[in-house]
Amino acid sequence: MKHLLLVFMLFSTFSSLCQSIPKTHGIILQCNQKVALAISKALSEKRFSKVHVEELGNTSDLFLITSDEEDKNLYAFCRSYKGVDLIEYNSELENRRKPDDLRLNEQYYLGYIQAFEAWDVTTGGKDYVGKDIVIGIIDDGFDIAHEDLIDNIYANPDEIPNDGIDNDNNGFKDDINGWNIRTGTGVHDIKSHGTNILGVLGAKGNNQKGIAGVNWNIKLLPVTVGSFVSDVIKGYEYLLNEKTIYNSSKGAKGANILVSSYSGGLSKAFAADHPLWCAVYEKLGIQGVLNVVATTNDNDNVEIVGDMPSTCTSPYMIVVNSTNKADIKDASTGFGNISVDISAPGELILTTDLISKGRYKTESGTSLSTPIVASAAALLYSIKCQSFNSLVTSDPKNAVLAVKEALMSTTDQKASLSGKTVSGGRLNIFNGLNKLLTDNCLNELAPKGDLKINNIKYANGHITINYLSPDTQELDLVLYDSAGKAIYSTKLIPPLFGVKEFSFTPNYELPGLYYFCSLIEGQKVASRGFAVQDVSK
Repeated sequence: MKHLLLVFMLFSTFSSLCQSIPKTHGIILQCNQKVALAISKALSEKRFSKVHVEELGNTSDLFLITSDEEDKNLYAFCRSYKGVDLIEYNSELENRRKPDDLRLNEQYYLGYIQAFEAWDVTTGGKDYVGKDIVIGIIDDGFDIAHEDLIDNIYANPDEIPNDGIDNDNNGFKDDINGWNIRTGTGVHDIKSHGTNILGVLGAKGNNQKGIAGVNWNIKLLPVTVGSFVSDVIKGYEYLLNEKTIYNSSKGAKGANILVSSYSGGLSKAFAADHPLWCAVYEKLGIQGVLNVVATTNDNDNVEIVGDMPSTCTSPYMIVVNSTNKADIKDASTGFGNISVDISAPGELILTTDLISKGRYKTESGTSLSTPIVASAAALLYSIKCQSFNSLVTSDPKNAVLAVKEALMSTTDQKASLSGKTVSGGRLNIFNGLNKLLTDNCLNELAPKGDLKINNIKYANGHITINYLSPDTQELDLVLYDSAGKAIYSTKLIPPLFGVKEFSFTPNYELPGLYYFCSLIEGQKVASRGFAVQDVSK
């Protein structure tokens, strides 16, 4: 048995060493140019395929050699070649954007969601123009003086502390660090649950303390609420008030709230019985706030037994359930392939807590998976991309939908989540960032204006229209013959970015000479005629 254990240990050590060998792409040589070219020729004669030699710098003695053969074979051949002074593998470098927070190694979930890779792109906190990104948090209380949170708590710049005056005229006196709905003051109840949520969202990163939030630098706007639906609605209304002021003042006042997070709810209840609660998500979304909420911690199919706010249908929401440390659906989490959108780690999540509980604690449930997704959304808003920032400013509700789509369409697919959520996968922040950058930053915003068809091109049976539309609402496209008879129809959704063009092919040959094409949005109609023989229009 001891011998077997020793063999296993040796095998494990060897496996670990093998896994630690970095990925390579060719080898680097120090030699003169004549030797490098001779090596290239010799490799080709040895039937090494696709041999390529690249000079590194202007010194003429450093060369990169690559081929389709394994690099270890390339290395072995070149190492013994006469005239080679030094040789090394061209190893792929590792990124080292890793914070120095003392208990970072206990935050296992950061690896699952590829947070480290995402942090090489952005660590969050500010948008393209340097404005603070704010997350609004609804919960039962918070320790905003916690050592790992205090630097990231939102501070109202237009309010004078403790003077009993509503200095910024927003309807709330002394709301320096958010608002307490229960007491009607700016002083928060100190509770564990809300403190847990804040840590996951935005514990200060790279400060040699505790943990790192998904956003290292973010502004956390806490709202303390009571235990009734009315309290939650009032909490959201406070966030809506701050965001509306921000938008109407063009950022001069209010708070730049882009995401809200709520880790509470009402089990076995349906949206049909709570229309006013659901309505707040629509109002916030229109102002440009993506609302991330938790589903139940019971293993319920919410489509059958209900859950609030899971069953609200606003497109400006993301409903979250949880996965466990094995990276599969947690046994104690709600699900629903219509109402529950995405999954995130929720088992044994190390986060901030009260001093009386040791300042840090592991907790489980959708209460923890929800702020992971909320903070991921806020991280996406921090990408340095002018066209996306223009979208956030000019069309905030569609920016919300773009961020939601980026997160929802790039999850890591899991068999245990298939048919259990809309996305069928677990959050991957890095994938989401790449999706948002690819979809929204490679092109400028699509032009906007009154509904209009600029021109129509016809060639080889294909029709292409170039048009303007005021927004991204779905349009009806109808093709008419010269007698005014509708002969073809379809629907299209205008893009957020790039040129507004749409191509289609009618399902039969156009026999006549002249046709009309119309775009219809409600009562608005734009039309233009074209000749099928004239491809220049």
